Amino acid sequence: MNAVGAAVPLVAFDLGGVLVRICGDMAHGCRVAGVTPRAEPVPVDPGRMRELTDAHQRGELDHADFLRGVSRCLGGSLDVDEVGRVHDAWILGEYEGVSDLLQGLRARGAATACLSNTNASHWVQLHRMAFFGGLDHRHASHELGLVKPDPRIFQAFERRIGRSGADIVYFDDLEENVQAAAHAGWQAHRVDPRIQTVPQIRAVLRAQGILA
Repeated sequence: MNAVGAAVPLVAFDLGGVLVRICGDMAHGCRVAGVTPRAEPVPVDPGRMRELTDAHQRGELDHADFLRGVSRCLGGSLDVDEVGRVHDAWILGEYEGVSDLLQGLRARGAATACLSNTNASHWVQLHRMAFFGGLDHRHASHELGLVKPDPRIFQAFERRIGRSGADIVYFDDLEENVQAAAHAGWQAHRVDPRIQTVPQIRAVLRAQGILA
């Protein structure tokens, strides 16, 4: 039992920027991947880059086509192979304390889940990470065919989990996703990815009586 209702709610997380550290932009990705761009790696058309990313994360765009599209969108500052190397290096590891957080929630009888905008390639990497098996439910945009902040992805998640509305406590690093989750009736909280995220999450869960 806890402060938010008659039963322990489901605690759900975005992954990148919440449980997992990721590169902040293409320049950061180039440094991590050891790639030297021929010019500043910024999109010549940010709207097109968003379209490519969303289509890839919905599972609609083949990975090879995504890499080619990104290379073109970057104006040739990175060739297709270099974009692939940056993509493969994008996930940096879990934030400190994530596994302990999930274990603590399980000890309190709480269910956990993730709802992530991601793609099939990164999903494989995430599956290999130590914390991943500690999540009770794992759902990704490319499997659902929808991306946040589309309201339908929250509805699809609810159907799969069998929980809805205020029963779900949710953490995301993007304000547009937090607002969309709140509109769906979830208890949605924004996490700042620039600092350690677990203390931020723990503070919310303690305030709600989910963690001691």
